[in-house]
Amino acid sequence: MTSQWHRPYSPGPGRWVVVAWELFGLAFFGWTTERILQPAVGWTPSGIWVLVLALFALWVVASYRILRMGVYVSGHGVRVLGLLGRRTVPWSEVDRITVRDTRYSIGGLRVAGGMSVQIDPHDGGPIETTLWAQGIDFAFRRHAFHAAYQELRRHLTMYRQHSRNIVTG
Repeated sequence: MTSQWHRPYSPGPGRWVVVAWELFGLAFFGWTTERILQPAVGWTPSGIWVLVLALFALWVVASYRILRMGVYVSGHGVRVLGLLGRRTVPWSEVDRITVRDTRYSIGGLRVAGGMSVQIDPHDGGPIETTLWAQGIDFAFRRHAFHAAYQELRRHLTMYRQHSRNIVTG
């Protein structure tokens, strides 16, 4: 088993669409902000450039995080990288990995989230992953969603077999 973290599936090309869309939205936001702030506040061109560069730096950081989001595995465990954080669960603490029909509560409403992969630890509630059948990675590649799920389960099985072999002998 390897100690290097790797994603057991290939991300979909839709991530690049999201990054490009965010760049377009940020450019539009910067342009409209400049059009509003310059006459109203009297910003100098250098002040506007500072704002544009700050927004661009924010976009670079967010884009990097979007491209890195996902589920990673190694011999140590499974790691879920989200937009704002990460969570690592050692294989020894994983009870099972399942696909569930996820539902979210927003206020008093229950909203269907679709099929997603969840990690069930021995202690505590299920851990949501970024693997979602209708998500940007798998929306047009349903087979890739099932393959990613099977690959995660395969890693869990490999860890358990490896642990059993160490104990027995």
